[in-house]
Amino acid sequence: MSRRPRRWPLRTRVGVIVTALCAGAIAVVALTWLASGADPVAIVTAELVGLCVVALVTTSLIRRELRPLEQAAVMADSIATGDLAHRLPEAVTASTTEVGRLGEALNRMVDQIQAALTARERSESRMRQFVADASHELRTPLQSLRGYAELHQRGALPDAAAVDEAMARILSEVHRMTRLVEALLMLARFDEENEEGTADLEPVDLSRIVGESCRDASAVEPERPLEVHVDPGLSVLGDEAQLHGLLANLLGNVRMHTPATARCVVTLGTSGDDVTLRVQDEGPGIPSDAVPHVFDRFYRADKSRSRAGGGSGLGLAIVAAIAEVHHARVELDSTSSKGTRVDVVFPVLREQAPAPA
Repeated sequence: MSRRPRRWPLRTRVGVIVTALCAGAIAVVALTWLASGADPVAIVTAELVGLCVVALVTTSLIRRELRPLEQAAVMADSIATGDLAHRLPEAVTASTTEVGRLGEALNRMVDQIQAALTARERSESRMRQFVADASHELRTPLQSLRGYAELHQRGALPDAAAVDEAMARILSEVHRMTRLVEALLMLARFDEENEEGTADLEPVDLSRIVGESCRDASAVEPERPLEVHVDPGLSVLGDEAQLHGLLANLLGNVRMHTPATARCVVTLGTSGDDVTLRVQDEGPGIPSDAVPHVFDRFYRADKSRSRAGGGSGLGLAIVAAIAEVHHARVELDSTSSKGTRVDVVFPVLREQAPAPA
């Protein structure tokens, strides 16, 4: 698209036109003087007509040239009232005039203000959601702690065995609250990194991380049939600790939501310009109405599970957050009674991209 030539400054255009009009009026007066034989009435009439023409043309020109400033003033008034949706039209923001450049700068300024306000609203919304989620999830263990403390205070624990059991339950609830708070803080940190783009990523050997995580899972649950198919030497741009957390959550979901005898298959390979990590189980699967919500925070597909037995509902939310930090995408496919497949698709490192044929 060719750039439109920049017009003369407004003061120059107005000056040239007014000068031309005045020169024309003088020329008309001179011609009238010559044609009328120095008739005073004709000369005065010509002068008055010339001045009126100069005044009318100059007024019309100035009004036309300054009309965009009136629109900019109206826009500024709307901004002052909190309306950031108003913008100056393209015809007003043409960069060939001073007023147009002013209008273009005003539009950019409002865009930046609106973007900053939107980012602040998102941040406040995340903070409110974080506080609401934490309050909701911590209420149950806190009530349990209060109950055991009150039993001990009232002397309702008859012997040392009952006290030991109460202390064990209190310790269990404390550990669960600790894990929950750590998960919430992790999600909050991921949200901040995604918003500000501050994640510190470097080339990481994903093949090694998958192998280590699968060996850890086998040590925790040795009776589960676990198949691992990993292409060697596959690296992605990422954070090693976060990628370990991603694998731990995926394999932890399999351990928590499927029978110990259900087979689990973990594969890692390349497909075009992607590195795909797949975790597939042969468990009961996820109901179709729950699939769109499994990445929501604190969502539990099986409502009958307790918080203690069914997890916090943050596992796949953490997986999705880690994937977003790593510019990856998560794909889930599940069918009731046929198992669940979760794919995490990472962009391949440039040096690993297949060479053109």
